[in-house]
Amino acid sequence: MKYLRSVRGRMLGIAFVPGGALVLVAIVIAVFLVHQAVRTRDLAMETASAADRTARAVVALQGQRSAAMASPERRSAAYTSYTVRIESAIAGLREYARHAPDAESAYQQTTAVELLSVAEGMDRSDSLALAGLDNVTRGSFTSAVAAYRAELARVVPQLTESGRMAYESLTRSADWSRLAAAENAFTAAEPLPVPESTWRSSAYAVSEQLCMLYAQQSQYAVQLTLDDGRRTLAGALAAGTALLLFAGLLLVVVRRLVARVPVPVVPIMVPTVGAAIPRPRHARSRRPGLPEPWPLKAVLDDLRRP
Repeated sequence: MKYLRSVRGRMLGIAFVPGGALVLVAIVIAVFLVHQAVRTRDLAMETASAADRTARAVVALQGQRSAAMASPERRSAAYTSYTVRIESAIAGLREYARHAPDAESAYQQTTAVELLSVAEGMDRSDSLALAGLDNVTRGSFTSAVAAYRAELARVVPQLTESGRMAYESLTRSADWSRLAAAENAFTAAEPLPVPESTWRSSAYAVSEQLCMLYAQQSQYAVQLTLDDGRRTLAGALAAGTALLLFAGLLLVVVRRLVARVPVPVVPIMVPTVGAAIPRPRHARSRRPGLPEPWPLKAVLDDLRRP
Protein backbone atom coordinates (compact mmCIF):
# COMPACT_ATOMS: atom_id res chain seq x y z
CA MET A 1 0.00 0.00 0.00
CA LYS A 2 2.84 2.37 0.80
CA TYR A 3 4.42 1.51 -2.53
CA LEU A 4 1.14 2.24 -4.35
CA ARG A 5 0.73 5.61 -2.64
CA SER A 6 4.33 6.49 -3.39
CA VAL A 7 3.90 5.79 -7.12
CA ARG A 8 0.66 7.74 -7.35
CA GLY A 9 2.19 10.60 -5.44
CA ARG A 10 5.03 10.77 -7.90
CA MET A 11 2.59 10.70 -10.82
CA LEU A 12 0.59 13.52 -9.27
CA GLY A 13 3.75 15.51 -8.70
CA ILE A 14 4.77 15.10 -12.33
CA ALA A 15 1.28 15.99 -13.54
CA PHE A 16 1.13 19.11 -11.36
CA VAL A 17 4.24 20.57 -13.00
CA PRO A 18 2.47 21.80 -16.19
CA GLY A 19 -0.50 22.93 -14.11
CA GLY A 20 1.73 24.95 -11.82
CA ALA A 21 3.56 26.40 -14.81
CA LEU A 22 0.22 27.43 -16.31
CA VAL A 23 -0.79 29.14 -13.07
CA LEU A 24 2.51 31.00 -13.02
CA VAL A 25 2.08 32.10 -16.65
CA ALA A 26 -1.46 33.29 -15.91
CA ILE A 27 -0.26 35.36 -12.98
CA VAL A 28 2.59 36.89 -15.00
CA ILE A 29 0.29 37.76 -17.93
CA ALA A 30 -2.35 39.23 -15.64
CA VAL A 31 0.20 41.36 -13.79
CA PHE A 32 1.69 42.60 -17.06
CA LEU A 33 -1.66 43.50 -18.58
CA VAL A 34 -2.83 45.22 -15.40
CA HIS A 35 0.40 47.21 -15.37
CA GLN A 36 -0.19 48.23 -18.98
CA ALA A 37 -3.77 49.25 -18.21
CA VAL A 38 -2.73 51.34 -15.22
CA ARG A 39 0.03 52.94 -17.29
CA THR A 40 -2.44 53.78 -20.07
CA ARG A 41 -4.85 55.32 -17.57
CA ASP A 42 -2.09 57.36 -15.94
CA LEU A 43 -0.88 58.52 -19.34
CA ALA A 44 -4.40 59.60 -20.31
CA MET A 45 -4.79 61.55 -17.08
CA GLU A 46 -1.38 63.12 -17.53
CA THR A 47 -2.23 64.11 -21.11
CA ALA A 48 -5.54 65.61 -20.00
CA SER A 49 -3.77 67.58 -17.28
CA ALA A 50 -1.11 68.76 -19.72
CA ALA A 51 -3.76 69.81 -22.26
CA ASP A 52 -5.63 71.79 -19.63
CA ARG A 53 -2.45 73.48 -18.40
CA THR A 54 -1.36 74.31 -21.95
CA ALA A 55 -4.75 75.74 -22.90
CA ARG A 56 -4.80 77.94 -19.79
CA ALA A 57 -1.23 79.06 -20.44
CA VAL A 58 -2.00 79.90 -24.08
CA VAL A 59 -5.06 81.96 -23.11
CA ALA A 60 -3.06 83.83 -20.47
CA LEU A 61 -0.20 84.52 -22.89
CA GLN A 62 -2.61 85.70 -25.55
CA GLY A 63 -4.09 88.22 -23.13
CA GLN A 64 -0.64 89.41 -22.13
CA ARG A 65 0.35 89.72 -25.79
CA SER A 66 -2.67 91.89 -26.60
CA ALA A 67 -1.96 94.11 -23.61
CA ALA A 68 1.73 94.43 -24.44
CA MET A 69 1.03 95.26 -28.08
CA ALA A 70 -1.04 98.23 -27.08
CA SER A 71 2.19 100.20 -26.76
CA PRO A 72 3.47 101.11 -30.26
CA GLU A 73 7.12 101.12 -29.24
CA ARG A 74 6.89 97.58 -27.82
CA ARG A 75 4.52 96.16 -30.41
CA SER A 76 6.94 94.22 -32.58
CA ALA A 77 9.03 92.86 -29.68
CA ALA A 78 5.94 91.85 -27.67
CA TYR A 79 4.37 90.12 -30.67
CA THR A 80 7.51 88.08 -31.37
CA SER A 81 8.22 87.23 -27.74
CA TYR A 82 4.73 86.06 -26.79
CA THR A 83 4.20 84.25 -30.08
CA VAL A 84 7.37 82.22 -29.55
CA ARG A 85 6.29 81.34 -26.00
CA ILE A 86 2.86 80.25 -27.14
CA GLU A 87 4.30 78.14 -29.96
CA SER A 88 6.67 76.51 -27.47
CA ALA A 89 3.77 75.58 -25.19
CA ILE A 90 1.82 74.09 -28.11
CA ALA A 91 4.91 72.15 -29.23
CA GLY A 92 5.21 70.65 -25.74
CA LEU A 93 1.59 69.51 -25.90
CA ARG A 94 2.29 68.01 -29.32
CA GLU A 95 5.03 65.88 -27.74
CA TYR A 96 2.48 64.50 -25.25
CA ALA A 97 0.27 63.54 -28.17
CA ARG A 98 3.08 61.63 -29.85
CA HIS A 99 3.55 59.42 -26.78
CA ALA A 100 -0.05 58.22 -26.73
CA PRO A 101 -0.50 54.48 -25.95
CA ASP A 102 -1.91 53.66 -29.40
CA ALA A 103 -2.10 55.13 -32.88
CA GLU A 104 -5.75 56.15 -32.71
CA SER A 105 -5.31 58.08 -29.47
CA ALA A 106 -2.20 59.78 -30.85
CA TYR A 107 -4.10 60.73 -34.01
CA GLN A 108 -7.02 62.27 -32.12
CA GLN A 109 -4.78 64.10 -29.65
CA THR A 110 -2.67 65.48 -32.49
CA THR A 111 -5.85 66.74 -34.15
CA ALA A 112 -6.78 68.50 -30.91
CA VAL A 113 -3.37 70.17 -30.78
CA GLU A 114 -3.81 71.35 -34.37
CA LEU A 115 -7.12 72.94 -33.41
CA LEU A 116 -5.41 74.76 -30.56
CA SER A 117 -2.84 75.99 -33.06
CA VAL A 118 -5.69 77.22 -35.29
CA ALA A 119 -7.22 79.14 -32.37
CA GLU A 120 -3.81 80.66 -31.66
CA GLY A 121 -3.39 81.71 -35.30
CA MET A 122 -6.76 83.44 -35.27
CA ASP A 123 -5.94 85.25 -32.02
CA ARG A 124 -2.51 86.20 -33.38
CA SER A 125 -4.00 87.89 -36.42
CA ASP A 126 -6.65 89.54 -34.26
CA SER A 127 -3.98 90.96 -31.95
CA LEU A 128 -2.18 92.47 -34.91
CA ALA A 129 -5.35 94.01 -36.31
CA LEU A 130 -6.41 95.33 -32.92
CA ALA A 131 -3.01 96.95 -32.34
CA GLY A 132 -3.15 98.65 -35.72
CA LEU A 133 -1.61 97.61 -39.02
CA ASP A 134 1.13 99.34 -40.91
CA ASN A 135 3.26 98.44 -43.88
CA VAL A 136 5.38 96.10 -41.71
CA THR A 137 2.70 94.31 -39.68
CA ARG A 138 0.22 94.00 -42.54
CA GLY A 139 2.27 91.24 -44.12
CA SER A 140 2.39 89.33 -40.80
CA PHE A 141 -1.37 89.76 -40.44
CA THR A 142 -2.04 88.45 -43.96
CA SER A 143 0.21 85.44 -43.38
CA ALA A 144 -1.42 84.66 -40.03
CA VAL A 145 -4.96 84.83 -41.47
CA ALA A 146 -4.10 82.64 -44.46
CA ALA A 147 -2.30 80.13 -42.23
CA TYR A 148 -5.07 79.60 -39.69
CA ARG A 149 -7.76 79.36 -42.40
CA ALA A 150 -5.77 76.79 -44.38
CA GLU A 151 -4.90 74.80 -41.26
CA LEU A 152 -8.52 74.75 -40.14
CA ALA A 153 -9.65 73.48 -43.54
CA ARG A 154 -6.97 70.80 -43.42
CA VAL A 155 -7.92 69.60 -39.93
CA VAL A 156 -11.68 69.40 -40.57
CA PRO A 157 -11.63 65.96 -42.30
CA GLN A 158 -9.86 64.55 -39.21
CA LEU A 159 -12.59 65.65 -36.81
CA THR A 160 -15.34 63.49 -35.41
CA GLU A 161 -18.86 63.75 -36.73
CA SER A 162 -19.85 66.18 -34.00
CA GLY A 163 -16.68 68.19 -34.62
CA ARG A 164 -17.45 68.54 -38.33
CA MET A 165 -20.98 69.62 -37.50
CA ALA A 166 -19.63 72.26 -35.13
CA TYR A 167 -17.22 73.47 -37.81
CA GLU A 168 -19.99 73.74 -40.41
CA SER A 169 -22.14 75.61 -37.92
CA LEU A 170 -19.26 78.02 -37.27
CA THR A 171 -18.44 78.70 -40.91
CA ARG A 172 -22.10 79.27 -41.76
CA SER A 173 -22.63 81.71 -38.92
CA ALA A 174 -22.92 85.48 -39.34
CA ASP A 175 -19.98 86.04 -36.98
CA TRP A 176 -17.66 84.04 -39.25
CA SER A 177 -18.80 86.00 -42.30
CA ARG A 178 -18.34 89.36 -40.57
CA LEU A 179 -14.91 88.41 -39.27
CA ALA A 180 -13.84 87.17 -42.71
CA ALA A 181 -15.04 90.42 -44.28
CA ALA A 182 -13.10 92.46 -41.72
CA GLU A 183 -9.94 90.39 -42.23
CA ASN A 184 -10.18 90.77 -46.00
CA ALA A 185 -10.56 94.53 -45.58
CA PHE A 186 -7.49 94.70 -43.33
CA THR A 187 -5.48 92.68 -45.84
CA ALA A 188 -6.45 95.00 -48.69
CA ALA A 189 -5.93 98.12 -46.51
CA GLU A 190 -9.57 99.08 -46.95
CA PRO A 191 -12.04 100.47 -44.42
CA LEU A 192 -13.99 98.06 -42.24
CA PRO A 193 -17.21 96.91 -43.90
CA VAL A 194 -18.85 96.61 -40.47
CA PRO A 195 -18.74 98.76 -37.33
CA GLU A 196 -15.75 98.15 -35.07
CA SER A 197 -17.98 96.94 -32.23
CA THR A 198 -19.52 94.35 -34.58
CA TRP A 199 -16.06 93.25 -35.69
CA ARG A 200 -14.91 92.86 -32.10
CA SER A 201 -18.02 90.95 -31.15
CA SER A 202 -17.65 88.61 -34.13
CA ALA A 203 -13.95 88.08 -33.45
CA TYR A 204 -14.69 87.16 -29.83
CA ALA A 205 -17.48 84.76 -30.87
CA VAL A 206 -15.31 83.01 -33.48
CA SER A 207 -12.40 82.71 -31.06
CA GLU A 208 -14.70 81.21 -28.44
CA GLN A 209 -16.10 78.70 -30.95
CA LEU A 210 -12.61 77.64 -32.01
CA CYS A 211 -11.62 77.13 -28.36
CA MET A 212 -14.75 75.07 -27.78
CA LEU A 213 -13.95 72.99 -30.85
CA TYR A 214 -10.47 72.34 -29.45
CA ALA A 215 -11.85 71.46 -26.01
CA GLN A 216 -14.35 69.03 -27.53
CA GLN A 217 -11.68 67.29 -29.59
CA SER A 218 -9.26 67.17 -26.65
CA GLN A 219 -11.86 65.62 -24.36
CA TYR A 220 -12.70 63.06 -27.02
CA ALA A 221 -9.02 62.12 -27.39
CA VAL A 222 -8.55 61.80 -23.62
CA GLN A 223 -11.73 59.75 -23.26
CA LEU A 224 -10.55 57.49 -26.07
CA THR A 225 -7.32 56.82 -24.18
CA LEU A 226 -9.19 56.19 -20.93
CA ASP A 227 -11.53 53.74 -22.65
CA ASP A 228 -8.52 51.93 -24.10
CA GLY A 229 -7.05 51.65 -20.61
CA ARG A 230 -10.32 50.28 -19.23
CA ARG A 231 -10.54 47.72 -22.02
CA THR A 232 -6.95 46.67 -21.39
CA LEU A 233 -7.64 46.30 -17.66
CA ALA A 234 -10.83 44.31 -18.26
CA GLY A 235 -9.04 42.07 -20.73
CA ALA A 236 -6.18 41.53 -18.30
CA LEU A 237 -8.51 40.51 -15.48
CA ALA A 238 -10.58 38.28 -17.76
CA ALA A 239 -7.53 36.58 -19.27
CA GLY A 240 -5.89 36.06 -15.89
CA THR A 241 -9.08 34.67 -14.35
CA ALA A 242 -9.67 32.34 -17.31
CA LEU A 243 -6.13 30.99 -17.17
CA LEU A 244 -6.33 30.44 -13.42
CA LEU A 245 -9.65 28.63 -13.72
CA PHE A 246 -8.32 26.47 -16.53
CA ALA A 247 -5.22 25.63 -14.52
CA GLY A 248 -7.31 24.71 -11.47
CA LEU A 249 -9.62 22.55 -13.57
CA LEU A 250 -6.63 20.84 -15.14
CA LEU A 251 -5.18 20.02 -11.74
CA VAL A 252 -8.49 18.55 -10.54
CA VAL A 253 -8.89 16.42 -13.66
CA VAL A 254 -5.31 15.17 -13.47
CA ARG A 255 -5.74 14.25 -9.82
CA ARG A 256 -8.87 12.23 -10.53
CA LEU A 257 -7.32 10.47 -13.51
CA VAL A 258 -4.22 9.54 -11.55
CA ALA A 259 -6.38 8.17 -8.72
CA ARG A 260 -8.07 5.82 -11.19
CA VAL A 261 -4.91 4.54 -12.84
CA PRO A 262 -4.14 0.97 -11.64
CA VAL A 263 -0.59 0.68 -10.43
CA PRO A 264 0.73 -2.92 -10.53
CA VAL A 265 2.52 -4.15 -7.49
CA VAL A 266 5.55 -6.24 -8.42
CA PRO A 267 6.24 -9.04 -5.95
CA ILE A 268 9.67 -9.06 -4.46
CA MET A 269 11.49 -12.37 -5.07
CA VAL A 270 14.18 -13.28 -2.56
CA PRO A 271 16.74 -15.55 -4.24
CA THR A 272 18.07 -18.52 -2.29
CA VAL A 273 21.73 -19.11 -1.84
CA GLY A 274 21.66 -22.82 -2.57
CA ALA A 275 19.34 -25.77 -3.14
CA ALA A 276 17.10 -26.54 -0.23
CA ILE A 277 17.88 -29.91 1.52
CA PRO A 278 14.68 -31.90 2.02
CA ARG A 279 14.06 -32.72 5.57
CA PRO A 280 13.15 -36.28 6.61
CA ARG A 281 9.51 -37.02 6.87
CA HIS A 282 9.61 -37.58 10.54
CA ALA A 283 11.30 -34.23 10.98
CA ARG A 284 8.36 -32.33 9.51
CA SER A 285 6.21 -30.53 12.00
CA ARG A 286 2.45 -30.39 11.53
CA ARG A 287 2.21 -27.08 13.21
CA PRO A 288 4.91 -24.59 12.53
CA GLY A 289 6.12 -22.93 15.59
CA LEU A 290 5.60 -25.95 17.90
CA PRO A 291 8.57 -27.99 19.20
CA GLU A 292 9.33 -31.07 17.13
CA PRO A 293 8.49 -34.45 18.77
CA TRP A 294 11.21 -36.85 19.70
CA PRO A 295 12.16 -39.40 16.99
CA LEU A 296 10.78 -42.60 18.58
CA LYS A 297 7.32 -41.13 18.97
CA ALA A 298 7.37 -40.12 15.33
CA VAL A 299 8.16 -43.72 14.26
CA LEU A 300 5.33 -45.13 16.35
CA ASP A 301 2.91 -42.66 14.86
CA ASP A 302 3.89 -43.75 11.38
CA LEU A 303 3.30 -47.40 12.22
CA ARG A 304 -0.18 -46.66 13.51
CA ARG A 305 -1.28 -45.02 10.29
CA PRO A 306 -3.17 -47.40 7.96
